[in-house]
Amino acid sequence: MHLPRSPSLRTSFLLILLLGAIVPLGIVGWWLTRSTQASGQELLRARLEQTLSEIVQTVGSNWVDLRSNLLLLAESEVVRTALAEGRVISPSTDNTDWRELEQAWAITEQAVDRVTFYDLDGEPHGSLPPEDRVRRSAATGYASSVLPLRMAVYGRGASGRIGTMEVRLLTSSLLPSDLVIPGLGGSVLALFDASGEIPLLPLTIDPGLLTRDRFTWAGETWLAVRDTLYEPPLQLSLSAPLGALGQPFQEAARRGAIALLVVAFVAFVLATLATRRITRPLTDLADGADAVTRGDLAPAVAEAGPDEVRRVAGAFNTMTENLRRTLQQLSQRESLAAVGEFAASLAHEVRNPLTAIRLDLERARKHIDHPDRAGKLVDSALHEITRLDASVTDALRLARSGQPSLAPLDLRQPLEAAYRAAEPRFHERGAELQALTLPTEPLWTTGDSGALEQLFLNLLLNAAEALSTGAQCGVELTREPGHFCISIWDQGKGISPDVMDRIFEPFYSTSPDGTGLGLPIARRIAQAHGGKLEIESTPGDGTIARATLPIAAPDSVHQA
Repeated sequence: MHLPRSPSLRTSFLLILLLGAIVPLGIVGWWLTRSTQASGQELLRARLEQTLSEIVQTVGSNWVDLRSNLLLLAESEVVRTALAEGRVISPSTDNTDWRELEQAWAITEQAVDRVTFYDLDGEPHGSLPPEDRVRRSAATGYASSVLPLRMAVYGRGASGRIGTMEVRLLTSSLLPSDLVIPGLGGSVLALFDASGEIPLLPLTIDPGLLTRDRFTWAGETWLAVRDTLYEPPLQLSLSAPLGALGQPFQEAARRGAIALLVVAFVAFVLATLATRRITRPLTDLADGADAVTRGDLAPAVAEAGPDEVRRVAGAFNTMTENLRRTLQQLSQRESLAAVGEFAASLAHEVRNPLTAIRLDLERARKHIDHPDRAGKLVDSALHEITRLDASVTDALRLARSGQPSLAPLDLRQPLEAAYRAAEPRFHERGAELQALTLPTEPLWTTGDSGALEQLFLNLLLNAAEALSTGAQCGVELTREPGHFCISIWDQGKGISPDVMDRIFEPFYSTSPDGTGLGLPIARRIAQAHGGKLEIESTPGDGTIARATLPIAAPDSVHQA
């Protein structure tokens, strides 16, 4: 086994320099670059917001004037009379009211494409300009720059609403007369209807992009700000490329980053040269240490160089010699310990089934006059003999490979087998083992049936040993996310806290006849199956042993 190689002293010095100076410089450079770029973006966004606010104020002011002029049309006597009497609005040369309407239209027509009047039933009663004139939008090509509005027309006095005036308002009449935005070259102003989906001005940018605060168009980064007007119902968006405004900030960030990189590179080169001179005398000692890590303890390191290095080399040679002797001793001890632990484990595995066989045969002898019942007992004894053979086989397999043979199996089978094998021990103790209740459908897991049976049997026998006459023990199985939980509880005397810390130590037992291997073996089996074993106990109230085992994936079950 090769141990991971630790960094050399020279590498450690360079890492300290890297982490203590160069990395912080890099972080500072990155922060300066980001903050500088962010400053340029914030400046552009502030200018956009200020400019859009001024545009919104201009639009609102223009709308107030336009609305006043439109109200003159809606409140003219000709319109009110025609809608009230159900007549079509038509010109009359000798009609004073008609001349007032034409004067009101003359004031408004520069901002309006068309005005149409409807009664309460939605029937048209005329429009301005008359149908025989060419519409302004068709002549000038501004058809896509019209904002449709509807305004109520009221009669005189308390007669209420008598109709509706539909206005096709030219959006250009709402905007500033000279729309030049200083400092925001290439900016784009967009107007949308109340839904925010239909653009009211020609655009060279995809309208969908203008709903974002930041987007990329034509290879440039753009920022956009938005505002909403409720009268008239408009949504405004102003966007501009970061380009020229952000260029000075980006250039400053680039120069700062280059300066920091140059400083970091010079510092790293100087540190490399300095550490090379300092660490050169330690190279031979490091080579000797590398040989030891490869398992070669024979070579000795030359005790040469500065006084400190000679002292380290001498200590290294002494340590190597001591390590060689110690490893030989440990190898012998580990071999003996492994043989002893395996022998004790095998004896523990053999003792439990032999006890069950002995009890079954004794009961069979008492009931020999009943062939049917005696036959069942003999069959049970034969099953225990088979399980004993399997336990020895599995123990030998574990000793050779360290892993059980795992395959998809129904968890109910080893649990029921362990339950049947433990029943005689509870009867012998005069304790009660509650009936085992399991689901009717298979409980698929991946494992070794014999090893899992031994796991559950060890826990049940431990519970039986803790019970007095009349006390109870039970088994509960629950399905939790990803695993099964098998809980074996008893009403025994419990385990004291000082003993609880040692229950999984091999060979530790509070029983004079115990080997101290039941729980260690059970936990090892649970861990080999990808699960775990936990013990909870309250002195005087009893103990709960919880074993968790993973649920088998459906694919593995089908393949099996």
